[in-house]
Order: sequence, then C-alpha cells, then structure tokens
Amino acid sequence: MMDLSLSEIERLEAAFGSPLYLFDETAFTQNYHELDAALKKQYPKYQISYSYKTNYTPYICSAVKRLNGYAEVVSGMEYEIARRVGYPSDQIIFNGPNKGEDGLSALLEGSIVNVDNLDEMSAVCERVKDFPEKSFEIGLRVNMDLGQSFTSRFGMDERDIVKAFDLVKEARNLSVVGLHCHISRCRGLQAWQKRAEIMLGLADRFFAGRQPKYLDLGSGMFGKMDPVFEAQFDHVPSYTDYAFVTAKLVADRYAAVSEADKPILFTEPGTTLVNKYIDFIGRVDAVKTVRGKSFAVLNCSEHNLGETCTLKRLPIKILHAGRQTKTYEGLAFVGYTCLEQDVMYTDYCGALAVGDYVQFGNVGGYSNVYKPPFIWPNCAMVARKSSGEYAVIKRRETYEDLLQTYSFHE
Repeated sequence: MMDLSLSEIERLEAAFGSPLYLFDETAFTQNYHELDAALKKQYPKYQISYSYKTNYTPYICSAVKRLNGYAEVVSGMEYEIARRVGYPSDQIIFNGPNKGEDGLSALLEGSIVNVDNLDEMSAVCERVKDFPEKSFEIGLRVNMDLGQSFTSRFGMDERDIVKAFDLVKEARNLSVVGLHCHISRCRGLQAWQKRAEIMLGLADRFFAGRQPKYLDLGSGMFGKMDPVFEAQFDHVPSYTDYAFVTAKLVADRYAAVSEADKPILFTEPGTTLVNKYIDFIGRVDAVKTVRGKSFAVLNCSEHNLGETCTLKRLPIKILHAGRQTKTYEGLAFVGYTCLEQDVMYTDYCGALAVGDYVQFGNVGGYSNVYKPPFIWPNCAMVARKSSGEYAVIKRRETYEDLLQTYSFHE
C-alpha cells in the first residue's frame, strides 16, 4: 500500500473528491519488469498481453504499451480502447466466448483472434470466404481439466478441436496457428505446470512436423501482495517459480528449434500486474452500534473494491482525522448502498471516529471497471507519478454521465 499522510489525503480529497482510487505508476512499472524478466530468463520469446477486462483504465493500458506489452481484450469496447491507446491490430489478442461482429472485424484487421466454440468457428469460415484474395490466421481456445472442482464453460475440448481443424481445412484462406487457454481459480504451480504440459501435448498432436506461431497460457498467476493479504493464502509462488513450471517447459520442448521458428509464449496477466498497485481511500461518515454490533458507514461500497473484499480481508490502514476516537471490537465497515451484503471489512478492532479515512489495498483488479451505476456514480482515479505529483486519469462521474442515455420525456 502507498505510504500516505493524513494531510496528503486531505489535499487529494479537496482536489479530486472522496472517495478516490490511487494508482502507483512507479511500483506498477517495477512489477511489470519483474514478471517479464522472470519468464524471459527461461524463454526469451515470452510476451505479456495485459488483460483489459481486469482494469481497462486507458492510462494504465498506455503504460503497458510503453512497456512493450500487448493488449488482451474480450469485447468490441475493449478493442476500441486498445486502438485509441495506439495499439496496432496485430498486437491485440481478442478472446472471449461471444465476440460477435466485433471479433470478426478484429480478425479482418489482423488481430490475434482465439476462437471459443464451433459456432464461432463456422462464422469465421463464412466471413473469410468474402475475401478470397487474403489469408487469415486464427487460434483455438482449449478447454482442459486441471483437477478443478468445476467444468469450465470456456473453449473447446479435444473432440471439438478436431472438428474445428476440419472446418478450417474447408476454408482455403484460413489456418490455425496458435492455441490458447485460460482456467479460472487455478493459480497454483501444479495447475500452471499441468496447463503448460497439456498445451505442449496438443501442439505436438495438432501441429505435427511444425510449430505453432504461439502458445497462450492465459492468466491467473498470483501477483505481489501486501503481507497481511498474502498470509490468507496457502502459498503464493514467485514469478521465478511460475517461470520454471511454464516457460522452462516450453524452452525445453523447443530447444532444437531455431529462434525464429520458436512459438511466442503469451500469458495474459491482469490482477498479477495491477492488483497491488491501486489503493482506495474511503471516509467514515457515521458510526453506530445496533444491538451490540458496531458499524462504520463509509462513503463508498463493496462495488468500489471488487469481489475480493467479500472473499478475503483486504489490507487496510486507518488515518485518524484528529477527532475524538472510540475503541471498537468486531466493527464492520459497510457501504452507502441499501443492501445488507454491502460489507467491505469485518471484525475491525481498534480506534475509529467519524471523519477518519480508510485506505484499502490490493484493489486494482475488477474494481473501478466492475462498479455498476448503482445509487451513486463512480469516483475519480488519480495516478501518483514517479515525480511524486498526482494526475487525474479518470475524472469523477456526474449524475449527467449516468442519466444521459435515459429518456425523461414521453
């Protein structure tokens, strides 16, 4: 978490409003370099492709582009952001289970498109028939069993992969050049090694006598965390650990292949890159005790922080505003919404008063982009630059921003 003083937070509130997201650009950049270096040490042809759905704030996406990362998108909206940021089409990976016309357009423009299902595959084959003078390349999204407790709904199993290759054979100007996978809730080393082994086995089977242009292992690595947050997980591997069970396997498999012919190895980090490097500052507006249970009502909600706050205890800091405090046991931080489940933190034990600020850490992923226009508009996001200065990278939303798409007239 950023080291912030009370006076600094009060200045930020006066300038940008409250609550507020804070992006630590310098620490984010360092984390990017560490991940990139760890995997490239094992396999130099490694390429980061940043997951836009995790946090598509354009300023952050631009930072990734300056660091030579690709963009990974799952919708036309995210594709438009990548293009506005300045990405050429061939540095955008387009995934997702329902790309529609946006995905087909991205394919025609030269993006890396990974097909999720046979119906999409049929639509691609039909579209490329309209351009017989051009050749197109696609990848296939693989569905695999890593021993997780659920059956993933994404990608194709081996039976459908065979059918997809058969469909491609009928389209004379289309070829499969890569394989992609992404399995949620499987962040451990064993799961990552297994996905790499399965992908390499599929590459051997379906690209016999040649190499694919790329293998994409998706996302889901643990990133850096504040110690109090990391302690809630059984084991958090290092980037070096992940590199050893993924990139090294790919390097060993293609050791005899020339550098030019080796496949690119992609991963698509989202929370891995950004989660630790955005903090959120909320303010205590009321404190009450109901039938022996104490609640602090903040000027924010769980929607601002993302789902993680409902699953784990986020790291927090309390910045006392100098008012009369009282010591509480088992207090809950709750939000402004009228939902009983709007609880951001439970069992706080310590001093607190109205006017105090609560700084939440590890909220970079699925937070500001995930917040619905529910009850209150979203707040501003500010970047702390290497110079120590702050810059607005998302202004505070207004009522007009939310209401302009509605009709107030019969």
